[in-house]
Amino acid sequence: MLHTQAKQLGSPWLLPQYAKEFGSCACSAILNKNLRPFEFHSHMFRHAFIDRLKARNDIPLPLAESITGHGRGQTDFAVYGSVGYTLEQKLEVIQKIAV
Repeated sequence: MLHTQAKQLGSPWLLPQYAKEFGSCACSAILNKNLRPFEFHSHMFRHAFIDRLKARNDIPLPLAESITGHGRGQTDFAVYGSVGYTLEQKLEVIQKIAV
């Protein structure tokens, strides 16, 4: 349903009303509010996503960390001489684990 609505609006974002600075905080809050009756919270999606990345066993850890925003205290910018991973590289990995 959300995907259909986003397509009708011509938006590349699933929830276009939250595609702005700090929109993720508001989006997470509304998702958690609606998931509460199911004893579920939005952070569980991140855990499931990471589980899928790990199950592939062929995705380099730095790339997986770059996609999920988790890491060992370093960002892509903290590594001298590195330009990080491209969106195309990240998309390729995400497509590998798509349901």
